[in-house]
Amino acid sequence: MNRRDFLRLASGSALVGPVALLVACSPSAPAAPTSGATAAKATPGQTSKTSGGTLLVGMSAGNVPYPNTPPNEGAEGSRFVGFQIYNALLQLNVEQGDTTPVPGAALATKWGVGPDKLTWNFELRQGVKFHDGTDFNADAVVFQFNRLLKKDFEFYDAASGAASISNLGTIDSFRAVDDHTVEIKTKFPDAFLPWELHTVMMPSPTAVKKWGNADYQAHATGTGPFLMTKYVDGQVMELTPNDAYWGGRPKLDKMIVYPMPDPAARLAAFRSGEVNWAEVPPPDSVEQLKSSGNQVLFKQYPHAIIVALNLFTEPFNNPKAREALQYAIDRDKMTKDLLNGVGAPAYQWMYRGHPWFNTEFGDKYKYDPAKAKQLLADAGYSSGLKINVPYPTSGSGNMWPPPMMELMQANFKAVGVDMTIVPLEWNNILTMYRAGFVQPENQKYQGMFFSPNTSAPFTMLNFTKARIQPAGCCNVFGFTDPQVEDTIGSAQAEFDQTKQDALLSKAMGQVAAASPALYVVHDLNLRVLAPQVKGFVQPQSWYADFKNITVTG
Repeated sequence: MNRRDFLRLASGSALVGPVALLVACSPSAPAAPTSGATAAKATPGQTSKTSGGTLLVGMSAGNVPYPNTPPNEGAEGSRFVGFQIYNALLQLNVEQGDTTPVPGAALATKWGVGPDKLTWNFELRQGVKFHDGTDFNADAVVFQFNRLLKKDFEFYDAASGAASISNLGTIDSFRAVDDHTVEIKTKFPDAFLPWELHTVMMPSPTAVKKWGNADYQAHATGTGPFLMTKYVDGQVMELTPNDAYWGGRPKLDKMIVYPMPDPAARLAAFRSGEVNWAEVPPPDSVEQLKSSGNQVLFKQYPHAIIVALNLFTEPFNNPKAREALQYAIDRDKMTKDLLNGVGAPAYQWMYRGHPWFNTEFGDKYKYDPAKAKQLLADAGYSSGLKINVPYPTSGSGNMWPPPMMELMQANFKAVGVDMTIVPLEWNNILTMYRAGFVQPENQKYQGMFFSPNTSAPFTMLNFTKARIQPAGCCNVFGFTDPQVEDTIGSAQAEFDQTKQDALLSKAMGQVAAASPALYVVHDLNLRVLAPQVKGFVQPQSWYADFKNITVTG
């Protein structure tokens, strides 16, 4: 594929005709607010104009993320909306770029697990107010856990609960010890809990009770650095700094986010000044953007582009067939020629240099079409095979799926595999991911393009039997392996970080060898900022800190 073809595909112009929606297998999102819905400013969060300027963000999301807890639109919804409106008990230290972020203090200032390795206590930050002026306290934490986990709770939210349950499944009980202390007990020792809790965003109970779950998102109210002051579904969200933020008022006057799923449209909006921050512009634009004085930022971080395989049916219930396609992917051509160096070849779940990268397994899956053909023959497919694989046309963290899929399609054809690629909207891909290939309506596909955020150790639990749908989420593959199960279980019960990392590295080697997914690319978190955008630090994380950004001129 040449560069001209890439730009044509990245703009989406090669996709023809409507795409049928998948049947949702997980609870649907609450209805979006009517066009023009605006959240009222709260007295404690009232902002005063300073000289911080306005940040204008072109997201790769297909829509404005709905501001629930958590938002939709994948992790991009949490990056630009969720973690701006809300806080969790713990948060990642994404204000720096020198190390891979880990959970630190946020709404909880101290925490620890007792001698039984089951009972955790969290001391809460005092004096924190929600945007509506009400107090953040232990009762607010208990309210949110009830809202996510207790189906008989008056304000149980099915959409938020479905998105959170895979992270909170080890919680056995929770209670307010006093106004500023929360106790959480797990069903078994879970050293991953601090990571799991950093995703649990805390809304104002008063706001949820006032508006109900159906209308709450039009009036989203948290304790975070920004208030939602405008939300027009499909068009725009405006976020205004919270003067009373416990972590210090953000420097911006305003942050405005726009959904722009088409890479070429984001690039055009950036060049015209419609936005001054654009996610993943087309890779062929990188050098020109740099030469024009813009800030083109990328950095290695825990994130991967994969093709998750359907292990329930032929051909990928055969491990040799799975392994064959690992050798069929020309990752060097993908990253150097197609992606212009803004991604790194992926040979296993994690990238080289990460503590969980398995050095013994290493880069085993180098491009070797002859070996791919031999393995296919060994698997009983010497005459070739046909597979159907859906992919998102755009969306959170997906880089440029159409041209990437076309290159893999050509790679596979060269070894006798005819892959039909099926474009779907990103939220339909997410629905399929949460439902799994076990669902009958998903059995027609042999794989799916996906972009997992691999930063947290709890994501490794997706290779355990308990996460196979519908009992759990999200072992989309249907992967089971007793050795992997034992290794990941040992890591979850290990509270010594060095020992836990060693166990996770061992597990990643075992998973790489079993190939429940094809490892394609580790993306480098590409974005472009105008010269006027100051103070941003590119983290080794999917998430980002916006509090110290200013826009001059």
